[in-house]
Amino acid sequence: MAIKGHKRESGATRKGAPERPRSRRRAVARYARVSRDAMRGKTTAMRKLINMQEHICSWENLLGAYRDAARNKRYRPDVLSFTQDLEKNLQDIKDDLEARTYTVGPYREFYVSYPKRRLVMALGFRDRVVQWAIYRQINPFIDRRYITHSYGCREGKGTLAAAQQLHRWIKAVSRKPDAKEWVILKCDVSKYFYRVDHEIALDIYRQYIDDDWLMWLMTEIINNPSTPFGLPEGVSISECPPDQRLYDVGMPIGNLTSQETANIYLNEVDQYAKHELRIRHYIRYMDDTILIIKGRKAAEETRAQLERFMRNQLKLAMNKKTVILPISHGCEFVGYRVTEHGLRLRKKTIQHIKRSLLRMERRYARGEIDQDDALATINSYMGMCVNINGYSMRTWIANNIVLRKEESQTND
Repeated sequence: MAIKGHKRESGATRKGAPERPRSRRRAVARYARVSRDAMRGKTTAMRKLINMQEHICSWENLLGAYRDAARNKRYRPDVLSFTQDLEKNLQDIKDDLEARTYTVGPYREFYVSYPKRRLVMALGFRDRVVQWAIYRQINPFIDRRYITHSYGCREGKGTLAAAQQLHRWIKAVSRKPDAKEWVILKCDVSKYFYRVDHEIALDIYRQYIDDDWLMWLMTEIINNPSTPFGLPEGVSISECPPDQRLYDVGMPIGNLTSQETANIYLNEVDQYAKHELRIRHYIRYMDDTILIIKGRKAAEETRAQLERFMRNQLKLAMNKKTVILPISHGCEFVGYRVTEHGLRLRKKTIQHIKRSLLRMERRYARGEIDQDDALATINSYMGMCVNINGYSMRTWIANNIVLRKEESQTND
């Protein structure tokens, strides 16, 4: 990965000492100083990615992208077909990318109903390899620009880490003498993935990328001329027939590049909240954001400022789920109920877990899954309850889930 403006020369640490390579830690620290200066309006320019074609199209990167895309999916028909002639398929991808003849393949559409009804659009395996090849090269650079408390689709983060951090903040604030004055501002973006503006997203990418070839590739993926992803404002996916979807907004849920774009898009809001509004307790997981603020009036002003910024700069709107709550009330966040006393599962999550386990129990009884798969499902839910106040959920699993074959299966 090449970074514009990054000096590769060695430097001496003291007068008369022999030159030695600059350590990675010092290089990252210098990068951080450049970024902070740029955000404060100083003349120092932010570093950008350059010469990315040779890195993305290298054999090592394409082979690594294939392995990442195939992880836990090696026996699916499309993966097996690609693997049968792996060298030729990777060479075809390399040739198409270098010649700028690559086009995104067709999407397979399906719906998921939990936690709410969403349209998921899945690409073929060849296109997933391409997206992994891009992600492996640009994500380490872009990830450094995010704030610490952005937890969506980042290594070492995730939903549990986000909920635990919010719990620590609520617990600390609740112990203050003026705790009754503090409130939680819970923000949620309306139809976020379906309303991301393509031109704004590409302009944001240009803040990180100074490479015509890579910008061509990102434009090809985001501005897909054959498949519309967007919805008109205020319209749900169930209310919008396919022929009324929009081409200039929206990202397909399920794409790896969509996750990166979703984070980089709302990172603009993160930077505004932290550096302009000076919000100390600010945490975000994708489009779900929580702020802890002293005073309801201050929270209302902050909400108005964030709504104005999102509308003017990103063409987004908050939905009716955006609310202001007393700190003592706690809030729901990333599937958990978070209060000063700890984390609990939401009622909807508990119901979903119980239905899933009962369904798994029936499938095991009919012989549709083996014992290893059934135990893996049970253990995953038991492990989920270890880090939260989940004693009652673990007790329910122990008392109600029994792995027992039907008589017909036993006789066979």
